[in-house]
Amino acid sequence: MHIDGIHHLVLLVDDVQKGESYYRELFDLEVHFREGTLDGEPGTVPEEVSWEEALDEGVTPYMSFLGRDGFHVAVANAKGQQDTGRLDHIALAVDDDAFEAITEHADSLGCDVKENASHHRVFLDRYNVKWELNEKPRPPGPAFTELDV
Repeated sequence: MHIDGIHHLVLLVDDVQKGESYYRELFDLEVHFREGTLDGEPGTVPEEVSWEEALDEGVTPYMSFLGRDGFHVAVANAKGQQDTGRLDHIALAVDDDAFEAITEHADSLGCDVKENASHHRVFLDRYNVKWELNEKPRPPGPAFTELDV
């Protein structure tokens, strides 16, 4: 079973724009993509559109995916102030064999493994840590279609 390393981390923040700005400065990161909702529908903010412009169009920021040199982190909207500053999940970069082996092993240990997409699965371990198994290359790309803003 081969685990290639951490695929990405997702940190919960109370303000996605401020979180993006802070972590970009702290680690000298680039924005890979941004996601939000428009009229209740999730989508990817077009690359050429800033958060300020997206907000003017009615987009509610949900997540900003950042990275550089093999390090990838997303800042995502915490649903409440008490959730700020906590880790949402750890995504592992795995090959096909590890993807299946870890899935089976986690299941045998009583973890409820859910398939979100063909290339990744998530589960909570017994200590309530959320894990994602991800077969896609790093950095990940947007999960949604582009918003019309």
